[in-house]
Amino acid sequence: MNPQWRTSTVRALCRRMLDTRQFDVMPILADALEEAGYDDSELLALCRSADLKPVAAERAVNLVYSDETAAAVRWLEGFAHDIGYEDDPPTYTYEDVVQAGHDAIADGGYCWGTDAGGEFFYSDDNRREFFRNWSLVTGVAVPEEDQVGIHFRCAC
Repeated sequence: MNPQWRTSTVRALCRRMLDTRQFDVMPILADALEEAGYDDSELLALCRSADLKPVAAERAVNLVYSDETAAAVRWLEGFAHDIGYEDDPPTYTYEDVVQAGHDAIADGGYCWGTDAGGEFFYSDDNRREFFRNWSLVTGVAVPEEDQVGIHFRCAC
């Protein structure tokens, strides 16, 4: 995203939504982006959608807010693709991966439907990378000592 589109108003709106996890000002964000010269009709329409799911709103706000949060979204999207099968539709979506993180924290673990999903987490570095990106987009900090207690596995 062009830094010129991240005006003080755009960043303030994004920060408010990320801090509160309330996305009621998405249409105002669309207006602020347009005023800054942003013209991606797909994202602007998404921001103005009346039936936008919270995870989709959170994703959009993170894409707009900063290069760091946008990179975290892209990392989770790539992760969802990489751990799935070559299915159409994909085995996992961004939304699935975000929900899996929430479920893993609540339940102490998560069972992926693919070997690649479970095997990814055999590495502590991979687990840290997952939670670093996941925490950036969700706003939920997962301390290292909590991460090690969360068990990911495959469904096999």
